[in-house]
Amino acid sequence: MNSSTTKINQLFSLRHQYGKNSSLKKLKLLTSIGREPGKSKKALQTWNRTLLFLIAYPDNPSVYQLASRLLQELHLYIRLQNKIKDGLYNSGITNTQLCAAFSFDIVKWMRLTHPKDIRLRSFEAAEGSINSILSVVMPKVESEILQDANAHWRSWLRRSMKKGEDLLDRLIAVFDETDIRPEIRDELWGALGINVEIDLSTQDCLPTTLISPYFHRSLLKKNFKKAYPDLKSDGVELDKTEAEQVIKCGRMILVRHLREIDPITFTAAHLVSYYRLPRGLSIALMGMVPERRHPIDSYMGYVVFKNGLPVAYAGSWILFDSSRIGLNVFPAYRGGESQYIFEQVLKLHREVYQLNRFSVDPYQLGKENSDGIHSGAFWIYYRAGFRPIRQEQRKLAETEAKKIRSIQGYQCPAPILAKLADSRLELLYTKTAARFDATDLSLAYANILDKNYKTNRKMAEQICFMKLTEWLQLKDHHEMKLQFILKNWCVLLFQKEQYNARPALGRNRNNRLKKVLKRIFILKANGSEEDYITELQRAKELRRFLERMLLENVG
Repeated sequence: MNSSTTKINQLFSLRHQYGKNSSLKKLKLLTSIGREPGKSKKALQTWNRTLLFLIAYPDNPSVYQLASRLLQELHLYIRLQNKIKDGLYNSGITNTQLCAAFSFDIVKWMRLTHPKDIRLRSFEAAEGSINSILSVVMPKVESEILQDANAHWRSWLRRSMKKGEDLLDRLIAVFDETDIRPEIRDELWGALGINVEIDLSTQDCLPTTLISPYFHRSLLKKNFKKAYPDLKSDGVELDKTEAEQVIKCGRMILVRHLREIDPITFTAAHLVSYYRLPRGLSIALMGMVPERRHPIDSYMGYVVFKNGLPVAYAGSWILFDSSRIGLNVFPAYRGGESQYIFEQVLKLHREVYQLNRFSVDPYQLGKENSDGIHSGAFWIYYRAGFRPIRQEQRKLAETEAKKIRSIQGYQCPAPILAKLADSRLELLYTKTAARFDATDLSLAYANILDKNYKTNRKMAEQICFMKLTEWLQLKDHHEMKLQFILKNWCVLLFQKEQYNARPALGRNRNNRLKKVLKRIFILKANGSEEDYITELQRAKELRRFLERMLLENVG
């Protein structure tokens, strides 16, 4: 192991230690490594991660400024060294390249905002499949020529290219102009298996107007309430440029890690709200554009920033005053204040959305997700107050928690973490909170179809949609987004209509409830998602009905 690699590893081990001596050692190592970072792929990746951590969690202005400068120098060094750049392919480091398949919307956005940084690399689909998919998305009259080998799809697309366009531009245009539903378009785009190559030409960071560096005397690992007993988030009104930069940071940090989530992919500048918190933290909450929203719950996304760098992200699925939530801390920032960050995320969600319950799905904990096991995600949730819903996992967690408290250096083994991940977790603030979510309603929907409609989904939807629209007297019920919402709600609300002249709502079919449902559906289709959440929380009668319906159909 050469001297630069040894020094990088020393600094990496020292990164989360604080105090005068640690700070001096960091500065000395930073200066020494900066002169010659070496050429080892693994060492350069560790160097990049260490610099990012020191910018997010600096001891003082000297460490912060030196780490920031050295990160820029590292990226310049990589850009000028082709062999090193090639060796760091798919590493996600600035001034390197990656290749992967992304959603239609991300590819379209990147082609629009970073046209020189993205290009078509390959297709995973076979030629025949590509031909068939293009025949579906293109107008029928145009796609006829693709039948029976009259023309090859590639040459046919090229003949319609405009000046300056390439094949990727033409594919984006064809999919953008199709009139099929967005989610179907997404599946067809995904089926093509379009791999794009992306140049990571800039570092992901908030604009300077939103950065106020925080310097650490230590890392906050516990006693958060004593340190910050009354968290009050400071809402910041963003201008359009700032909001778009927040979105760019969120999307690009996910692209670097070969990931996407819907609320960050399908958001817009006016749907971003931004909050400044203590210790250099800020959180951006993001809603989805109406045509991408879930019909029942509200899928909201968030990105956490530390000293301007995106350090964590996830989504929350909100229904009434309950939310399924998760946390994903990017690898470079693990070992920092992940626990504190998550608790601030929970507090902000409670404050903004008026929530009384959170739950966590098994995937977040590590079920069919090795990263969740490797990061020990279960204990972040457990320390925040979450407990397994299943008794077997609850008892196992209590046993393991005692070992962690009493045995110095004890770490929960991976097989135990895998068992713990086999149950949903719950954090309950009030006993009156809604104890169900959209996954429960999905199960109820399937059981209703089975019991009352012999699994004939089309018949159930037609009957219940007609009854719901007749009752509500919605003039615009054929408008695409509103129709989508109504069709997803109608079977739950009129579950027994085929066999009973009186709808499942029974005595609750009154004018007051009718007005509430109208407002809820219109808000979900075309209004504010935050207003939809608030209106649902006020709809006590609807919630009681759904709770009874779940009791009958799920148990």
